[in-house]
Amino acid sequence: MKKFRIFLLVMTGAAVLMLGGCKEKAKYDESAFQDDLEPLTDDELEAMDENSDDEMIVEDDAELEQSQQQEDSTEEADAESTDSNEETQNKLDEKGTYTDKDEVAQYIYEYGHAPSNLSAKSYDNADKMLPVEDGVTYQQCSLDFEDKQKIIFTQDGKRVYYTEDDGKSFEEIY
Repeated sequence: MKKFRIFLLVMTGAAVLMLGGCKEKAKYDESAFQDDLEPLTDDELEAMDENSDDEMIVEDDAELEQSQQQEDSTEEADAESTDSNEETQNKLDEKGTYTDKDEVAQYIYEYGHAPSNLSAKSYDNADKMLPVEDGVTYQQCSLDFEDKQKIIFTQDGKRVYYTEDDGKSFEEIY
C-alpha cells in the first residue's frame, strides 16, 4: 500500500510539472507589425539588380494586364500549334505493321482495330479485372510468342490496356 501511495504521489507531481507549462500563452506583440513599410532606395534596387539573374520590371495595372493577356495568347497559340503538329506528325499509317506496345496501342486507338500483322481474338474478361459494362466487349492481340504481353482493347478501340503478365495486372494506355 505504501508503494502505491508513493507511486500516486510521483505521478501527481509529474502531472503538475507537465501541466504547469500549459499556461495561457502570451499574445504576440502586434506593435511589431505596425511599422510602415518604406520603399527601397535606388542604391538598394541597384544592389538587387546586380545580384539577380532576373530582370525586374515595374508595371502599372494596365500594363500588367496587357502583358498577361499577351502571355496567355502566346501560350494558347503554342499549345494549338503543338497539338496540330503532333497529330499530323505522329499519326500512324493504317497499312503499316507494328509490334511496339505504344505503337500498337496508338494504332488501335486511332483506327479501332489491330494492325494487319497482329491477329485479334476475343477476350472474355472472366476475372473482371477490366471494367464491365453492358454492350462493351474486349479483344486481345499478343505482342510476344509466349502470349504474356498483350494489348486488350474495347470494340471501338477507345479504351486500350496492356498486360505483361498474361492478365494478372493491367496498365491503362488510353
